[in-house]
Amino acid sequence: MTRRIIPALTLLLILAAATAWAGKVPKTILYSPEVLAETKRRVQERDPAIMPAYRELLRQADLAIKTPAETVVFKPAPPPGGTKHDYWSVAPYWWPDEASPNGLPYVRHDGETNPEAASKAYDRQRLRTTAANALTLAQAWYLTGSEEYAGKGSALIWSWCCDSVTRMTPHLRFAQMRRGDRPGKWETSPSGIIEGRELIKIAEAARLLEPSHAWSAVVTNKLTKWFEKYLHWLLTSPQGRREAGADNNHGVWYDAQVAVIALYAGKTNLARSVVGTSAAKRLSLEVEGNGAMPRELERTRSRHYTFFTLEAFFTLAAVGDRTGIDLWRWTDGQGRSLRRAFDYAAPYLAKEEPWPFGHTGRYDPFAFTPLFHRAAMVYKEDRYRDYLKALPEAERLRDRAQLFH
Repeated sequence: MTRRIIPALTLLLILAAATAWAGKVPKTILYSPEVLAETKRRVQERDPAIMPAYRELLRQADLAIKTPAETVVFKPAPPPGGTKHDYWSVAPYWWPDEASPNGLPYVRHDGETNPEAASKAYDRQRLRTTAANALTLAQAWYLTGSEEYAGKGSALIWSWCCDSVTRMTPHLRFAQMRRGDRPGKWETSPSGIIEGRELIKIAEAARLLEPSHAWSAVVTNKLTKWFEKYLHWLLTSPQGRREAGADNNHGVWYDAQVAVIALYAGKTNLARSVVGTSAAKRLSLEVEGNGAMPRELERTRSRHYTFFTLEAFFTLAAVGDRTGIDLWRWTDGQGRSLRRAFDYAAPYLAKEEPWPFGHTGRYDPFAFTPLFHRAAMVYKEDRYRDYLKALPEAERLRDRAQLFH
């Protein structure tokens, strides 16, 4: 009996703190201020419809508090030609060549992730964990007002981007490297820039945390300078310029990073230009008149990459909301539009829905549920949320996406 009472009392205390917490709505980049305010109201009123998701958020935030922080300096060795402060990862779909005596050079198997990519020798998983935990803690702070959440979230961002002892150098020169044709030889690639999309979560977490007592102007200034340097590298480096020319999801995610980071750093004109010019061109390039995205459909994980690319476009559209560009309703006059692309894919969110194209490997529909909540809000059509009903009910009720999108 006691074990049941304690969590209930804890939740009541947290809800009381949330009621007392009357901070301003943060100046977020992606989250709608209206949704944030409405969710806080519903939490304070203990709306039973969102309590399972709220409890799940607190559970994950409590886990994040207990998770030791790790940054790029925790890897056992630096990348070739770099230091431990340089982010290092290996291309996830590249494997040893079974036809070669020493397995070199590595060869590509699309959609098949080499476990080496997630190993402690590299930084990919560290960045993912740091970004996810920082955002979770920021969300929990916003809804509860608990400075414990804000303190840990702020510390994660500080250690990854600001602390001279632990921070990452603001570039991705050594991301998604591949083993070459002899031992010790490595090849660089622009494709690793896509791993920088995790930094979008850090920027949003920072904006959420700014009104907290744990945050300070010093953190804002240092983080802004760090993002400015990373943005400069994206725009001017050979790898950045090559990735900007990618005609598939890589190019869209490149634009999403540039737009979000530019907006965070106060470069509103640059963010507006990316959404109004580059993003529109990418929609014309990626999307066909019926809404299909052929470059993503040719992949082995075509369902995943279709929604993954839509996620990048939705990110750009959210930046458009802040810069006066309506990408949500943009059309090229020949039927190509973001909404048509989403309408094409939306019926196939659930795994149980037969996908008319080949798909092998991992696919997690819950990674993309935020798109459906956002579409329902933007287009004012509940039918988009109706697609979520095909997902397993218990997981759907606990899905945190309904709190922030």
